[in-house]
Amino acid sequence: MAILAEAEDSFLAGDPTPETKMIPRPSSVHVENDPSVYSQPVYHKQSSNACGQCIDKFKNGIIGGMERFFFQYGKAVANRPSCFIILCIVIAAASGSGLMKFRQENVGHKLWISDESNSRKDTDWLWDNYPPSVRMASMIFEADDILVPEVFQTMYRIHKEIEAIETKLGESWKDHCQLLPVFKAPDLSQILSFGKRRRKRQAANETQDDEDFSFDFDFEDNDFFAEDDGFGEESLDDIGDTPPNNDDMLSIAEAFSASSYPKPYCDIVAGMETACFEMSLLELWAKDGVYSSETDDAIANLTKEKIIEKINSVNTSGVFLNKRNFTTLLSGVEYEENSQNIVRAKATVIWWFGRMNGTEALLLPVKERQEPITLGTLEFEGQMLDVMLNQSGYPDGLKSFPNTRRSFGDVAGSTILGDVGKLGIGYTIVFIFVMIMLGQFNCVEQRAFLSLTGILGVAMGIVTSYGICSAMGLFFGPMHGVLPFLLLGIGIDDMFVIMQCFITLSDDEKKLPLTDRFGAAMQHAGVAITITSVTDVIAFGIGGSTVIPALQSFCLYASVGIVATYFYQCTFFVAWMSIDQRRIEDKRDGCFPCWKHSNWTPNAWSQKSCLSSAFKGIGHLLTKWPIKIFVIIFTLAIAGCGIWGNVLLEQKFDITWFLPPDTYIAQWFAKNKEYFPFGGDRVTIFCHDLDYQHDFESLAQLSNSIKNQTDIVDDVDSWTDHFTKYMNSHFLPMSQRPKLPVLRLNQSYFDDKLAQFFFSPRGGKYREQFEFAKPLQCGEPASKLVLSTITFTHKIFSGPEEHIPAMNRIKVLIANANISGRIFPLSQGYTLWETDEIIAVELYRNLALAVLCVFLTTLFLISNIVTSSLVLVCVILSLIDVGGFMHFWGLTIDTVSSNNLIIAIGLCVDYSAHIAHRFMVERGTRNERARKTLQNIGPAVLNGGFSTFLAFILLADSKSHVFSSFFKIFFLVVTFGLFHGLVFLPVILSIFGPGPNAIEIELHENELNVIENNERMIGTELRDTAVTVNGTENGSTLQNRSKTYEI
Repeated sequence: MAILAEAEDSFLAGDPTPETKMIPRPSSVHVENDPSVYSQPVYHKQSSNACGQCIDKFKNGIIGGMERFFFQYGKAVANRPSCFIILCIVIAAASGSGLMKFRQENVGHKLWISDESNSRKDTDWLWDNYPPSVRMASMIFEADDILVPEVFQTMYRIHKEIEAIETKLGESWKDHCQLLPVFKAPDLSQILSFGKRRRKRQAANETQDDEDFSFDFDFEDNDFFAEDDGFGEESLDDIGDTPPNNDDMLSIAEAFSASSYPKPYCDIVAGMETACFEMSLLELWAKDGVYSSETDDAIANLTKEKIIEKINSVNTSGVFLNKRNFTTLLSGVEYEENSQNIVRAKATVIWWFGRMNGTEALLLPVKERQEPITLGTLEFEGQMLDVMLNQSGYPDGLKSFPNTRRSFGDVAGSTILGDVGKLGIGYTIVFIFVMIMLGQFNCVEQRAFLSLTGILGVAMGIVTSYGICSAMGLFFGPMHGVLPFLLLGIGIDDMFVIMQCFITLSDDEKKLPLTDRFGAAMQHAGVAITITSVTDVIAFGIGGSTVIPALQSFCLYASVGIVATYFYQCTFFVAWMSIDQRRIEDKRDGCFPCWKHSNWTPNAWSQKSCLSSAFKGIGHLLTKWPIKIFVIIFTLAIAGCGIWGNVLLEQKFDITWFLPPDTYIAQWFAKNKEYFPFGGDRVTIFCHDLDYQHDFESLAQLSNSIKNQTDIVDDVDSWTDHFTKYMNSHFLPMSQRPKLPVLRLNQSYFDDKLAQFFFSPRGGKYREQFEFAKPLQCGEPASKLVLSTITFTHKIFSGPEEHIPAMNRIKVLIANANISGRIFPLSQGYTLWETDEIIAVELYRNLALAVLCVFLTTLFLISNIVTSSLVLVCVILSLIDVGGFMHFWGLTIDTVSSNNLIIAIGLCVDYSAHIAHRFMVERGTRNERARKTLQNIGPAVLNGGFSTFLAFILLADSKSHVFSSFFKIFFLVVTFGLFHGLVFLPVILSIFGPGPNAIEIELHENELNVIENNERMIGTELRDTAVTVNGTENGSTLQNRSKTYEI
C-alpha cells in the first residue's frame, strides 16, 4: 500500500497532504478481458454526501457518456473508413440537391424589415397590387467648370443617343418614358369668345349658379378652411387683347379648364402635344416642345458667353413651356463678384422619368430579377446603361456618374456572390498552412492529401448548408458571402483539435491497435469539438430568432453549416485520417502513396514540436505571480478601453454600404450626396379604398397636420390642397359657406368635378399616379378612386436619434386621422429607419440570450460551474473589447456588425472552452495543470485561430462593406479571443481553477512490467484488483477523480 501511495504521489506531482497517501481499497474487483478497456473511462464516485453524489452522477453521465460514444464512434470510422466516406459523399450530394431552389434576395424591405411589421405588409401589398411603374434614371456630370460648350455638347450627344435606342423588341425611349403635356397656349380668341358667352349666361342666370352644385352640408367646424388665400377666380375680362406671358400661362389654362369643360377643353386636351419627361439644362435650348434642328445648331455653336447668358436670363423650359428654376440642376456654383449672375459650376444632373406596365410586370416578370420588371423595360434600361457608361469622346476633366432603376439590383446582386476569387485564394492559403501544421517535414509523415480532405470536408459542409437552407425556402442575402470563411475557420479548428488529441496520446495508447487509437483520440477530441460546435449552433440559433430577415436567414444558414461541418470533420476527415495513418505506418510516400520506403526512419528535426515547446515555456512564464498580476492588470486596462469605445459606439445603417465603392452606382450615390443633398427623404402616403366623399375633410386635415410639423417636414405635395383651391375658386359661389374641405359634396357632383380637376393643368400631374376602377375619360365622371397619394419631404436628419422619432410622429398622425380604408406611409428611408429602430434592441437581446444559453450549454457539457463561469467571463470580456474597438476602427452598429457580433460569441467560446475542457482533465496542481493545458491543447487552439485569420486575411482590402466589416470584426475577435483563451484564462485557472473531473488513469502491460520489476512485492496482488485513489489538491477535495489499474 505504501508503494501505491508513493506511485500516486508521483502521479499527481503535487504536494499532497498526509491524507492523500491513505489509499482505501476498492470494495469490489473489476476485471476486463476486452483490449479496448484500456481506453474506455471507468468512473468511481466517492462523494461524501447525497448532493455530491448526485453531482458526480450528473458529471459522469454527461462526460462519461460522451467519451464512451466518441470512443466507439472513432473506432467504427477507423475500422470502416471507406463506408463512412461514401456515406458522407451521399449525404452531401443529397442535401446539395436543394440548391435547385437557391435564390438570392437584394430587395431592401425584404432584407431588413420584419415579415410581421405593418411596413413590410404594406410594401408587399403595394408591390403585389400596384407595383411602382415610375422608372427614374439620372446622370451626374462633374468638371472643374461644367458651364462650357464641350460639356453641353457631350450631354446633348448622350441625350440623342438615348432617344435613338431601339431594343430587340423594337421599343424606344418614347415607349418607356413618362409623357407630359406641352403647355402651349390655346387659341386666345377661342378662350375669349367662350368666356364672353359664359359671362352673358352667368348674368342672365345669376341665381342658377347656386344650383349648379349640390352638397351635404356639415355645420360642424365650418371655419376650418380660410377663404381663398389669395387664389381667387381668374377674370377673363383682365386678359384683354394682350397675349399672356409665361408667368400667366398656367393660371389662364387653369381658368380655361374650369370654364370650358367639357367642350371645347376636352378637345384641346385630346389634341395636346406630349413630350418625354426629362429634366436638364438642355431644355433651355429646346424650341416649342421639341429638340429641333435649331437646337442642334445652337448646341453645336455654343460659347461660354451664350451658356452664361441663357442660364442667368431664361427660366422657361423649351420642352414643356412652363416656368422652372434651372439653377437647382447646378451645384458648386460660383457667382460674379457683386452680382447674382452664375459664372461657373462644378456639377449638373440630367433626370429621365420612365414608366413600366405594372400589370405586365406582375403577370410576366423577369424570373432572375428580385423586383417585378418587364423584359422590355429590363432590356431598354440595359442599353440605356451602355450609353451612359460609355465615356469615350469626353472632353478632358469631365466625369459622369449614371444611375438607373435597375442599377442597384444589378450591382447588389453581383456583390452578394462577389469576392469569389478571394475565397479561392484564401482557401489555398489555409490549405498550405494546414498541410504544414498537420504533418511533419519528411517524405512519409507529411499530410498534404489529408489537409486537402479536411478542406473538402468544409466545402461539403458549405454545400450541405446551402442545399438544406435553400430547400427550406431561406434566401441568400448580402451577408451570406462570409459563410465560407466562417465555416472554414470552424472546420479547421476542429481538424487541429482532432489531430492534436491524436498526437498527444499517451505512450501506452500509442501502442494500441489503430482503431483503438482513433477511438482514444476521438474520446477527448469529440467532446471538445462537440462543446464548441453546440455553443456555436446555440449562438446562431438565438440569432435565428431575430425579426430581421437578412440576419435570421444568415444565422440559420450558419447553424446548419456548423452542424454539417462538425459531422464531416468527425466522420469524413477522421476516415481519411485513419487511411493516411495506415499509409504512414506502412512507410508509404506522402505524395506518391504507391512508393513504399524501406528502412525509413524520420529525421530528428521533424519529430520536434516547436509550438508545444513554445507553449511549454509560455505556461511556465504565465504561472509566475508577477506575470499573473501583469496579465490581470493588462486585461482590465483593455476592458476599460473597450467599455469607453462601447459608450461612443454609434448606431448607423446605410443600405448603400452594400455597394462596393468602386462601382458606378456607389459613386453616383456619393456624388449625389456631395452635390445635390437638397432635402431629406421623400415619403409617399398611400390611400387605398377610401370613401373620398366622407374622408376628404380628414384627408385634408392630415395634409395640414403634416405641413405643421415644420421641424421635421420641408414641404408637402397634396392633391387635396389643389383640388380644394380649384373647387373654391372656380365652382363655389363667393358667398358659399362652408367651402371645401369642410363642405361635403354629393357623390355624383364630387366624381364629376374630380375628373375635371385631374384633367386641369394643376391636377393633371396626379392623373397618371393614381389608380381608378376604370380609366379616366375627359368629360365623364370619375370612376371610383382606389389609390391616391400624398407626398412630402423630410428635413435632413443627422442620425437615428432624429429620424426615428420623426418617422414615428408621422405614423401617429396617420393613425389618428380617422380615415376609412387603408392608409400607410412608405419611403426608402423608412425601410432603413425601421431597421435602425429595432437593430440595437435585437442586437443586445440576441447577445444576452446567446451568452446565457452558451453559459448553460458550457455548464452542461463541462459540468463545472466555476470553470463555466470563467469561460463566460472570457467571452464577455472579448465581446466588450470587440465592441469598443469597433468604434475606434470606424464601425457602427448595423445589420452586418450585429451579425458578426453573434459570430463572435461562438468563436470566443471556442478558444476558451478548449482550454477549460482540457484543464478539467489534466492532473496535478493548478499551476501544473495550466502548463500542461497550454502545452497539450494550446497549439491546436492557436492553429485554429490563426487559420481562421488566414481564411479572411485577403478581405482586408475588400471594397465591400460586408467583407471589410467582417475582416475588421473577425480580426478583433481572433485577437481578443486568443488572448483571453490562451493568456488570461490559464492565469485565472491557475489561481481559481477547480479540481479535475473524474478521469481515467491507465497503466498498460508495459507500465505494469516496470512496476513489477521495481516493486515485485505488489505484482501478484494487483493482477486482479482495481484500486481507486482519492486525494486532495491544495486543500481542496478532488471530486469524481479516480484511477483504475487494469492488469
